[in-house]
Amino acid sequence: MESATIFYDKKHYFPMHLHPNRYTFSYILNGNAHLICNGSRFILKAGDLVIIPPYVAHQTRIEDFFHYKVIRVPKLDAFSNRSNAQLGLTIVRNSYSYKNDFNHWFESIIINKGHNLNMGERAETQVPDVFKRFLISNHSNLIKKNSLTKALVHIETNYNRSILVEELSDLTHLSESHFQRLFKINIGISPMRYLQNLRIEKAKEYIKTRDNFTDIAYDTGFFDQSHFNKYFKINVGMIPKRYADLIRND
Repeated sequence: MESATIFYDKKHYFPMHLHPNRYTFSYILNGNAHLICNGSRFILKAGDLVIIPPYVAHQTRIEDFFHYKVIRVPKLDAFSNRSNAQLGLTIVRNSYSYKNDFNHWFESIIINKGHNLNMGERAETQVPDVFKRFLISNHSNLIKKNSLTKALVHIETNYNRSILVEELSDLTHLSESHFQRLFKINIGISPMRYLQNLRIEKAKEYIKTRDNFTDIAYDTGFFDQSHFNKYFKINVGMIPKRYADLIRND
């Protein structure tokens, strides 16, 4: 579990992306942004609380500036997802009744940074009771153990090397077109977009404890640091060095 204060001070359009196995709780401090999910568009403003579960594809567009606090909560059950008939995320408008609880939770994570969980303790048990209702049940909304799950596991295991759609379709015994269509319908983004997304998520984890960005680039499947910097900025809105400064200073 981690917390950070994020500042965007200029226009940036994030590609459609998702956070595998991780909830994000974001409290908007200032500015505004357009959030797009399942074809719906929302304008986020100061005082809003946004909760995005794992595997919910979304896109953010910042026109001017946008500042927020974020808490990221690991989800131990893999591949959880809401039905496509539901929006998936939650937006609490003018959530000032949550502000004190959120700030206390945020600060407690900073204070306890570096402390490991007791063996077997789940991340959800550390979530304050007032926020637990936003967590998806462990026993529902799971993607079935089918060919798509095989592809997700394969990407998770091999994200640091080149993976072709043909390789994934062969693994799942589906045609490339059928596999890509099935993947996009269930996950919300294309297989190659998901691979790039996963590499960035892995890089963000490495950046918390490692300083050599060239090594991180190679370890997450990028050609070199320049290639890594380019796609990191597209996906995160800032270069890896600035992201490292924000994450480590909170």
